[in-house]
Amino acid sequence: MKQEFENILFNWPNQCIRDIDLTILLSCSKDARYSLVKRALKNKNLILLKRGVYLIGKPYKRTPPNLFEAAQQLYGPSYISLQSALSYHQWIPEAVYTTTSVTVKRSNHFKTPLGEFSFSAIPSSNFYMGVERVVESNAVYLMADPWKALADYIYIYKPLWKTLSDVTMDLRIELEALKSVDKSTLNTLKVLTSNYPNNRVKKVLTLLQREL
Repeated sequence: MKQEFENILFNWPNQCIRDIDLTILLSCSKDARYSLVKRALKNKNLILLKRGVYLIGKPYKRTPPNLFEAAQQLYGPSYISLQSALSYHQWIPEAVYTTTSVTVKRSNHFKTPLGEFSFSAIPSSNFYMGVERVVESNAVYLMADPWKALADYIYIYKPLWKTLSDVTMDLRIELEALKSVDKSTLNTLKVLTSNYPNNRVKKVLTLLQREL
């Protein structure tokens, strides 16, 4: 049984694994499965992120954990957005110490051994508009493009931006970064801003489209 458990951890395609996955894959009783997981946690072969969700550690995974993939496993449906996405796309200069995502479920926050993860609720209509699937050598996750991340930011934080200068100064976004990115997504997002139940997103995106 131990060998079966180890084979699952070695071959599991993601960095995180859930109790429900082990229930399906392991041919043993609930008590035996609990014993295997408990021993793996004690030996730090598994690291508890939240109840029922574990990060697979050494020796089964030798690459450093990817925070973006971990976020997808922690709470979903969700995708990386807001400050984390803006930092990923190099629109904001600051390091982001909380991994930020948006979700169609209620907002939530998790403190884990990997760090803190926040999930902010947005409307479900056209949820994945402007979101791409990123495949790296050791991780797979969903990432908002910079315009979608900015639209989500406006909806969540409701900034009082009235000029392009307000946007660049508040978030410390370089004007050249805004001008250099393909604006086709901005055009599409502006059309779909009715998905957000206030006019603030549409007003700011219209402002950006006009001044850029």
